Amino acid sequence: MTTKNLGLAVVCMLLTAIAATTYGYTFDDVDIEYWAGTGDKKAVMVIDFDTGYNYAFGYRWDGAATGWDAMDTIDQAGALNVDATWYDLYSTHFVNDFDYPGATKGADTSWGYYTSTDGENWIASGSGVDSRVLNDGDYDGWSWGSTDANWDHLRAPTTPVPEPATVSLLALGGMVLLRRDKK
Repeated sequence: MTTKNLGLAVVCMLLTAIAATTYGYTFDDVDIEYWAGTGDKKAVMVIDFDTGYNYAFGYRWDGAATGWDAMDTIDQAGALNVDATWYDLYSTHFVNDFDYPGATKGADTSWGYYTSTDGENWIASGSGVDSRVLNDGDYDGWSWGSTDANWDHLRAPTTPVPEPATVSLLALGGMVLLRRDKK
């Protein structure tokens, strides 16, 4: 690789790293464990165990869907296990716990439920998972952590994305492949 091409590769890597950390995520940026369901609409459910273990699961559907529809479909399709209890009085599921191979939780107190349209800016859900109406491109997030005196959860989830260095290496690999194709 010539000095000019090396310089171009470094510039591309830096621009890729900046883009990966500056803008909202797309589903292509998110490190998805597996996809469940079928359809043209997509949403992501993030489970953040607060001990360095956070995972994203994709959900596809057509028509109308709720947060529970996504959670139940993801639970049935793969290794994520959802422990939830149905409460007739409130007509909703209460999520007791999540289990995923290799994931552990710290000694905190509970799961918090959050929603997002970009995977970065999370707000505490004002409704239960059964009444959360999903839109194409939405994120649902669950984070394990502490609560304050009002039982408000103190930590929003983090969406797992490849680190900028990984994204940059992928960009460099793509450039090398392009260079080989031109020969």
